Amino acid sequence: MIIPRCPGCLQPFLAPLARLLRRPQVSHLWALLVAWVLNPRPAKLAHLAGRGGRRHRTSLGAFLGRSDWPADLLLERQAARLLRRLRPRKGEVLHLLIDDTRIAKRGKKMDHLSKLWDHKQQRFVTGHLVVCAAWLFRGVVIPWRIELWLPKATAGPHYRKTTAVAAEMIRGMPDLPALRVRVLFDAFYLCPAVTHACRERGFTFFSVAASNRAVRTPRGERRKLADWRAGHLRHHGRRVRMRRARGWAWMRVADAAVHLSRIGEVRVALSKRRRDPWEKTLAVVTDEVRLSGREVLAVYERRWWIEVLFKELRGSLGLGQYQMVRERGIVNHLHVCGLAHQMLTHHGLTAAGAQADANDRCRALPPLSSRLESLRAAIRRERVAAVVGRTRHARTRQRLIELLSELQEAA
Repeated sequence: MIIPRCPGCLQPFLAPLARLLRRPQVSHLWALLVAWVLNPRPAKLAHLAGRGGRRHRTSLGAFLGRSDWPADLLLERQAARLLRRLRPRKGEVLHLLIDDTRIAKRGKKMDHLSKLWDHKQQRFVTGHLVVCAAWLFRGVVIPWRIELWLPKATAGPHYRKTTAVAAEMIRGMPDLPALRVRVLFDAFYLCPAVTHACRERGFTFFSVAASNRAVRTPRGERRKLADWRAGHLRHHGRRVRMRRARGWAWMRVADAAVHLSRIGEVRVALSKRRRDPWEKTLAVVTDEVRLSGREVLAVYERRWWIEVLFKELRGSLGLGQYQMVRERGIVNHLHVCGLAHQMLTHHGLTAAGAQADANDRCRALPPLSSRLESLRAAIRRERVAAVVGRTRHARTRQRLIELLSELQEAA
């Protein structure tokens, strides 16, 4: 299906982008985004060009690889618009989720390739590391920043650690005076650079503490977290029933105020499942020291949404399927993937008339696969209506609608 003009169902999302781009760039961007969601695997430019209004793959390649359009600014602006659309009220909580993902590549001439340890495959791979920051508000996940990490061998004087990248993202958060911001990240980012950035902005943080961290216990003893957590949970924990992603579960939970090395005073929440060994005790720390252990664990569970976001970006939108060689092309590909996700969220809110749930207990939108199919169906209906509208006879129009609908579903 070739789309000669921007679909009407996407114009409310794409129209604000025109203010930051030149006219040819606007044309290329909407064609690329529409082709992105219509293709099951948005990998090759030849496939995208076939969908995007008869544009040749070299034109799209030049737009992705050499054009100087502000991809990062577009992603941030659209994230802010989606947040405003949810109409946040004063005192509500916005969760800033920060994590990274590794993309293994077989190419040898791509910019900024490095040897990385892949936790999922449990082996070293050659590829890229991407740091992502997303907003979670009332169950709606909005990608806000995506940054390609540059290894020391190719970054030169501009080299930054991934923790420095995360700290810069926190400092770059827009001012949201009506909202309270909680920053959620895993144990790797629990370091002074990130926690100091949170405190500078007045945000609170929640993170898992690694077992080798040193803590000063409530009794004033300085011990390794691995040596102290199981005993404290055994003697001071209580059995509670907690809501999980799938139903409810009984867990043993305890909490305490401790001093964490290089971080400061924190509240640590210890937990484990009923049948798990004591060595698998999980320690979640936060600088919101007034919260109970159960509340700390409930907040940190929301960090899982960024893992869901990575699964959606990689599985349905082709985050790691780029074939660009230069840094600009790779970065633009990553941001187009984020914009496509935002476009599906925007369409999902419009099509379903979804209103954000104020108590933040359930997801306000259907899964990405449902939103993707809904958008594809809307574009198909619009194209069928455009073709049928040129026919005068009613019987012929009805037959055309049936035939075109069958062809579009078969495609």
